[in-house]
Amino acid sequence: MKNHLTTPIPILERKVSRNNLLISYSNDTELWQAFKDGSNAAFLNIYKKYFNSLFSYGIRIKDNEDLVKDAIQDVFLDLKRNCRGLGNTDSIKFYLFKCLKRKIFKQFKVWEGQREELVLQDSFGITFSHEQTLINKQIDLEKAKLIDGAIQQLSPRKREAIYYVFYEGMSYQQVSELMELCDAKSARDLVYKALRCLRNSAGFVPVFFSLNGLL
Repeated sequence: MKNHLTTPIPILERKVSRNNLLISYSNDTELWQAFKDGSNAAFLNIYKKYFNSLFSYGIRIKDNEDLVKDAIQDVFLDLKRNCRGLGNTDSIKFYLFKCLKRKIFKQFKVWEGQREELVLQDSFGITFSHEQTLINKQIDLEKAKLIDGAIQQLSPRKREAIYYVFYEGMSYQQVSELMELCDAKSARDLVYKALRCLRNSAGFVPVFFSLNGLL
């Protein structure tokens, strides 16, 4: 998977004071409500806060920078147009991930027929990076490369589930919704199978992947 460096695209020009952009919100529920109430500052806060996460996620689904940026812009334009009719959420990132995934598949055309092909084609990419190596002080570079190789041997679906739980900190219920699984148990089982494959392939699983009582 390619490395992409990007900055937020200019989505909407708004005359919002610098002080308003610095408004802090105690949680996602409060920020989302302010946005729904028509606050441009809250809207731009959400955009600036989550653009990089959305781009990083989108490029894993479809390794096409222009397509992903267009999809992100469409997501935020839709949000802006429909802000007062949106439901509530206590996890804006999860909400945006769902929107972006649908938007990318839609832009890829006839996504119901090509959904699996899209994921398989680009092999939902994650790596065990130097950042995770630093988190796990006991993992040396050789072991990190071993784990990374094991990750690349996982199926795209297993890599996707691993990404949501361990890289984005999502719950199993959120994973089940993003991956259209039956329930949270199905998501947990998929993650467990992925971790078991990692352990069988690499001979061990680092602490980074040993959370939530799975191992």
